[in-house]
Amino acid sequence: MKLSFVGIPIYTLAKYRGMSEAVTNLRSAGILSRLRSADPNLVDLGDVDCPRIEADLGSKTLHNFDEFLEGTRKVREKLVKGIDGTRLTFLLGGECSFIVGSTAALKIVHKGRPGIVWMDAHGDYNTPETTDSGFIGGMCLAMACGRGPRLTSELEAARPLLDPEYVVHIGSRSLDPGEDKALESNVKLITAKQVKKDGIGKVAHQTAKHVNDSCDWIIAHLDVDVFDPSVMSSVDFPEPGGLRDYDILTIFRELHKTGKINAIDLTAYNPNLDKDGRGRSFLLDIAPKLVATE
Repeated sequence: MKLSFVGIPIYTLAKYRGMSEAVTNLRSAGILSRLRSADPNLVDLGDVDCPRIEADLGSKTLHNFDEFLEGTRKVREKLVKGIDGTRLTFLLGGECSFIVGSTAALKIVHKGRPGIVWMDAHGDYNTPETTDSGFIGGMCLAMACGRGPRLTSELEAARPLLDPEYVVHIGSRSLDPGEDKALESNVKLITAKQVKKDGIGKVAHQTAKHVNDSCDWIIAHLDVDVFDPSVMSSVDFPEPGGLRDYDILTIFRELHKTGKINAIDLTAYNPNLDKDGRGRSFLLDIAPKLVATE
């Protein structure tokens, strides 16, 4: 395995700036040395220079859209210039909203049909018509799937970046009205409750089979609020009834068996909410396990 690392300190609402600080926080805590335990030849491509948001602008249903588009452009440019098609790219956020720019870049570098396994307590499948906050971080998966506001002409030409048929969403337990119906009718949705009912072994196997059978390569997207707050509480949107580290590692293990993971996203840790450092320690421990192929 060959590994590349990129930090993407993006955020799309001023009050969620703490998520962007995860990149410098985990860098200083030694996440690269932990990842090098899995690949001593890891290549550090540095961090994307994402826009800073001091005050929220725009309509109540779509805040800071210009800043999001600027950040998306920078993410795309950084990755297109830096990532190597022979390497597994580890993307550390920041918000989940970098997925639009990162997927646009990955589709240039890696040919064929992408699939994504989206592990998250929330849907991130709102549009301006269903959101009650205008938070782009809650719309980004929908945008990648061709829903919501028009993007730049460059991104529109490649839209949808992800075909909803090849999206598996795992671990949800807090979906907004309207968003829930859109998810249920568009993607393969496996709620946290369903994971507990069916068992993680069955869910992980079926998930890997679904994307392996239909896709040429895979993005594994991990929003850390998918974990139960007893495991990871240093997030802006903690939701009870979440998954355990064993569950997530079982999913990753099955995905690695396909040999098709080209990108791993780790997002939504807020170090400002991590007063005792337990969240940071947890992520430092789990990061190399996410990239381990066995």
